[in-house]
Amino acid sequence: MSRVVFFTIQSTTAWWHYLASRMEFAEAFVLSDLRDEGDHSLVDDFYRFMDRPDAAAIALARFGRDGCDDIILRCRTLRGVDRDLAMRMIGGMTQAIELAYDKLDPDLVVTFTIDRYVMDLLERIANRRGIDFLEMATSIIPGQVMLMRRGRPIRLHDPSSKDVDAAVEQVCRDDFAPTYVRNLKRFSLARFWYVFGYHALRGVFFNVRRFLKRDRYNSHYLEALWWLKHRARPADVAVLRLIDHDWEKRLADVPREKRVFLGLQLFPEASMDYWLESQAMIAHDDVVVRYCEVLGRAGYRIFIKDHPLQFGFRQRALFQRLSKLPAVTLVPYDVPANVLISKCGVSVTFTGTIGFQAAVAGLCSVVSEPYYATEHEFVHIRDVGEIDELAERLARWQPPGDLAATRRTIMQHLVSISIEGDYFGWRNFDAENAALRAQVEPLVRSLNLHLPRFMKLRESAPAPTAAIGQR
Repeated sequence: MSRVVFFTIQSTTAWWHYLASRMEFAEAFVLSDLRDEGDHSLVDDFYRFMDRPDAAAIALARFGRDGCDDIILRCRTLRGVDRDLAMRMIGGMTQAIELAYDKLDPDLVVTFTIDRYVMDLLERIANRRGIDFLEMATSIIPGQVMLMRRGRPIRLHDPSSKDVDAAVEQVCRDDFAPTYVRNLKRFSLARFWYVFGYHALRGVFFNVRRFLKRDRYNSHYLEALWWLKHRARPADVAVLRLIDHDWEKRLADVPREKRVFLGLQLFPEASMDYWLESQAMIAHDDVVVRYCEVLGRAGYRIFIKDHPLQFGFRQRALFQRLSKLPAVTLVPYDVPANVLISKCGVSVTFTGTIGFQAAVAGLCSVVSEPYYATEHEFVHIRDVGEIDELAERLARWQPPGDLAATRRTIMQHLVSISIEGDYFGWRNFDAENAALRAQVEPLVRSLNLHLPRFMKLRESAPAPTAAIGQR
């Protein structure tokens, strides 16, 4: 019988175990990098191999120097620790994963979106063994999920006109907002210190927990620690002082076609670190500043609004750099993205949903490899060098002659890569709770329907070609 491995992360193991128990097409096992969780844990093997003197040499032997550099660059934890330690962690985890694959012998591996080096290694090693590796992510369409490979969406079905019409009606509204930002409306100074204080205490908790669990280098615990490079410091409260509360006056100074809405997104974040093929594009702050410099010289006014979930996490260095650019206005956190979309002619983002919202509103939407972007309805920036030509590309861009048709094209793509299922069903999941089990049923049906095709693909076709780094 075929075998599927589900890789779990913190707080999701019970949910993955339940999904595994409901798979009808294969034996399913839960793999974990947490101690005493899952059907197989990587923890003990990881430390056994990491503590050996050849751990770093094994990392180099498996992935080469360029491959190791890529693994470190893309992981928010590894790029914040000593390189020697990072190399030992890569070597130790690589051997632990190889042993796990030997034992579990999977035909398919499924997990959430790659957002740390452990999942990165799981994918690279599976790829080398001819095992398909799928990431599950939430779709813009509420109540649906997607299956992807390194952020590249997989077409799962051919939607009917009725399905597309329903999605357009649901998502292409002027007041649409992703589920994870709908209730975020408080952005006061007190809120900043609450967020900062909560996560500082959380860092202390996980620093203690990693020793109590005898798992001091677990990436989940390390990522919460205050000394990593991406963590906010008390002085980052200066971000709030740099925001321009008279932004609407600046807006009135330029015509709509010269207004650019640059929506920042979470950083570090999986869709930046692992979806962008170009390593240079991962340098988030530098890329944002470069966009602003290029567009500013071309006579555009750039209105920058931070992601709501970044409140309390944004480091002041970026805002300080941006505040010195005469063409930039930093918009308050509490201004809805839809307001800026309605007032600007151009949208710039990386992979965030603002790019989608802007395109279906008829704006010129500039994006960098998000799953929702079709080839002709967006302006694609795939490498830093392309930014220098952006002003010329904007000058050539023409608004859609038939916005309804453009929306349908974008939505047809989105519906074709989305299937029924609640991505957030893992939250507080309890298999003894009938209501929570019922909430998971649509996803169970979708996985049983769609995952078998990837088992067959492995038998009849070569493994997907590696696209990022040396795998």
